Amino acid sequence: MRFLIIDDDETVHMYLSKLLSPYARCETAFNGNEAIELYRKAHDEDDPFDTIFMDILMPEMDGHEATKKLRDIEQELKVDGPDEFKLVMITSLKDTKNVSQAFFKGYASCYIVKPFNKVQVMNELRENNIL
Repeated sequence: MRFLIIDDDETVHMYLSKLLSPYARCETAFNGNEAIELYRKAHDEDDPFDTIFMDILMPEMDGHEATKKLRDIEQELKVDGPDEFKLVMITSLKDTKNVSQAFFKGYASCYIVKPFNKVQVMNELRENNIL
């Protein structure tokens, strides 16, 4: 498996990479533009990301906009069904608007509110068939 962790906080990269590296190869991006480049490169190399962890509050392009662009690229590349990436939102935002947007517009598999811990992350990923 291959995971992409998108967050503007390097400590989140380090924490999730260490936690998830026994299960998948982990790569990181600091913003949506970088994530889009990595996503396209992975697809071009025929080694796509299985799961994308997306923060919402980021500079340049927020997580909702980045998710929309990644989903649009999936459609453009005719990636569908079981080949679509699973989306895990990782954010400090827990209001109804952001949660709804993540699930209904971004097709998120789960939504994990920061600060999170190992048990919480692992339980969410297992309950949603990511691990």
